[in-house]
Amino acid sequence: MEKLNNKRQNLCNALTRLDEAVVDFGKLKSDLSNETELRLYRAFRDSMIQRFEFCVDLFWKYLKFGLEKELKKESEYNSPKTVVRSACNARFITEQDSEIIIKMIEDRNLSSHTYKEELADQISAKIGNYFCVMKTYFDKLNF
Repeated sequence: MEKLNNKRQNLCNALTRLDEAVVDFGKLKSDLSNETELRLYRAFRDSMIQRFEFCVDLFWKYLKFGLEKELKKESEYNSPKTVVRSACNARFITEQDSEIIIKMIEDRNLSSHTYKEELADQISAKIGNYFCVMKTYFDKLNF
């Protein structure tokens, strides 16, 4: 039980930091008038992506432990996508949101294994929506 509470608290802290980054990034993005501001924008974007990666990892692991607790059995779920599908089957998350979460996991994997400016911009544009999905289920699923 304590391990699950620790996972929940860690996810809460990470989501709070990601929320800050999303809000601040939105403000920064609107004013890119010189090279220094563009470099700051890129650094801030990359930092937000790093926070996103961390949150995705904590999110699926929280789902995994929650499934184990609620279903009262040890998990055979070894991958994030398997956990999401199982959470959908257990009706912890909707089918529509499970598709979004799987896309989020795919974007997380792309962002951590490849670095391309265009990809970083594409993923950073989606992080606000991904944050909302994670936050919704964090609030809803209090394992």
